Amino acid sequence: MKKVLLVIILTFLVASGYAQDVRIEKAIPSGINTVQSPLWGNDVIVSNFEPIGPITAIKAATGTIYVAINDTLATGNLGLIIMQSTNDGNTWSLYPQGINLRTQYTKLKLISAGGAADSIYLFMQIGSSVYSWNFRNQTLRTAGYDYVMSTFDVVGASNGALYYFYDTIPTGVRRYSSLDGGSTWINRGNITGAGIKPKVATQTGDTIILNYYGPVLADTTTSILRAARYRQTAPGTLTSSGFQDVVTEIVPKNEFKSVMFNGIVWFIYTSGNTGAIDIKGRISTNGGVNYDAAIDIAANPNVDEYWFDANFFPGGGFDLSYYSDSLQAGAPTNNTDKMMYRYALVGGTTFGTPTQISSNPPIWSANNYMPVICEIPPSDLGIVWVGVNAGVRKLYWDKYSAVTNIGNSETPVSYSLSQNYPNPFNPTTKINFNVVKNGFVSMKVYNILGKEVAKLVSGNYNAGSYSVEFNASKLSSGAYFYSIEVNGFKDIKKMMLVK
Repeated sequence: MKKVLLVIILTFLVASGYAQDVRIEKAIPSGINTVQSPLWGNDVIVSNFEPIGPITAIKAATGTIYVAINDTLATGNLGLIIMQSTNDGNTWSLYPQGINLRTQYTKLKLISAGGAADSIYLFMQIGSSVYSWNFRNQTLRTAGYDYVMSTFDVVGASNGALYYFYDTIPTGVRRYSSLDGGSTWINRGNITGAGIKPKVATQTGDTIILNYYGPVLADTTTSILRAARYRQTAPGTLTSSGFQDVVTEIVPKNEFKSVMFNGIVWFIYTSGNTGAIDIKGRISTNGGVNYDAAIDIAANPNVDEYWFDANFFPGGGFDLSYYSDSLQAGAPTNNTDKMMYRYALVGGTTFGTPTQISSNPPIWSANNYMPVICEIPPSDLGIVWVGVNAGVRKLYWDKYSAVTNIGNSETPVSYSLSQNYPNPFNPTTKINFNVVKNGFVSMKVYNILGKEVAKLVSGNYNAGSYSVEFNASKLSSGAYFYSIEVNGFKDIKKMMLVK
């Protein structure tokens, strides 16, 4: 009887330990953060403080970019804050509310479901509990009805449905769905009794690919990586389309993720131990039914490549960012530690030449603040990471196409849009422009049919002379037009891309 009572008490204590007082509170700035989004090279500071846990980012249908951060220094009362930008990351401000619990969060994920302005959800894992916060309408709810063993993942469908996957004790993967923004969870499904660490991918929510380890070995990361395919046959209802093994090598595979676009699936994963960690991938051209042989995506000798993020871009392809770590002794520099970016076009079988994004070198931490990609349609993207400057760790943002102030101390006497140079070009060119008075600047690129293919500038700029680099690697050869609008001034010019 005593043993039974002890088990009951322990069970209660464990459960109550995770039933923490999680609530929404108004942000009270700590007063320490006095610098507002200065540039370091082309890197913009999102936050002056090193996070104590993960980060996540998304661009809403309204155009605002949100970055959720597990941070206890920017405010005097919160453990999770949101930074926001209305000009594609040029400047950042603190969102008025956050989450009170000042502890390390296990995982954060921002998703959109349905496309409405208020359909942004932040899922957060604290211990074995997962919460869903719609910060646009200030609703905070528990996700699902069970405790999580190690992790969860969630995706949103175009019809507004949410699909939530999680693992259970000792090894099992289950799922729920919700049609009311997470107020209620329905259609519980047991996926496997021999799996752990689910991760899901979707493009529109109609097709979902679930990846997980299973069966689980003593060293989890050496387990087989599997894939399960699902179709949304009705809102909130998923039908299985099959299971298969994707990676069977018995080597450490600490990170993995699928990305999808129009029936093309890239399964990307890390392989190897510290000192020899590479990024590999397998591509499927039939929605994940079959995969080609694995290829090396980032496998440079003498460096580790890990902490990757991947996503599809609406223009038709796949973006990939990762940390290139030279494992040098001493502090990281821009020559030893880099945030790298590369992409693959639809129809391509590999990723292109890498580009260094960071001007402030990234750094590894047990805080697990892995860098994240934020897509900026139609063809740009931003990357958020923790970098080092003069020994201080801060949260940075940079875009694939970044604007540089090239002006001197004199204010331009007239607005202007210069001809790009070089022209013709392949694949990059620079465009200079002058701003006479502070104002909102918009610069876009169009194809010969008048369709917008890139947004180079969108934000408030002080008077001065500027230069923006346009990278057309994702576009085909031909004539394009670029336009500028600022304070009533408009101009348009033609350029030629020759590959």
